[in-house]
Amino acid sequence: MKFKGQGTTEYLIILAVIIVVALVVVGVMGWFPGLGTGITESQSKAYWKSASPIAITDWKITGTAADATFSLQNLTTDKISVTEITIDGAAIGLADVNIAAGDTNGSVTGSTGIACSSGSSYQYNISISYDVVGGISGKTETGQKPLVGSCP
Repeated sequence: MKFKGQGTTEYLIILAVIIVVALVVVGVMGWFPGLGTGITESQSKAYWKSASPIAITDWKITGTAADATFSLQNLTTDKISVTEITIDGAAIGLADVNIAAGDTNGSVTGSTGIACSSGSSYQYNISISYDVVGGISGKTETGQKPLVGSCP
């Protein structure tokens, strides 16, 4: 006696297993938000170096008061004035920094007030407030990815 539906049933079971394995792989690789692992430091650097209109080309957060130093690059065709950088909603209290079109400012420093012990890693959400010199003021650039690194 032959089982007419056995081949079809086996095919469907194998197809279901393949789909489940594919969904697990996709989730682990981070294609579905919330299912994958967090962002790495190299991914964060790549994102922030290309962020527009203000890119953060390099950063360092150190010390017990978490002093933060940023290198900012203006990717616009206008001169801009950076008025504030906030880290997880806390302003670092910097003086206005003017950056010419396409130029890089190598050292913008402020204090986050968040402790950063040596060897520990951090992940902060960043917002940059700026004015276009001779243009619109009060603009804010909020990063879609966090700033990731480790304390020296």
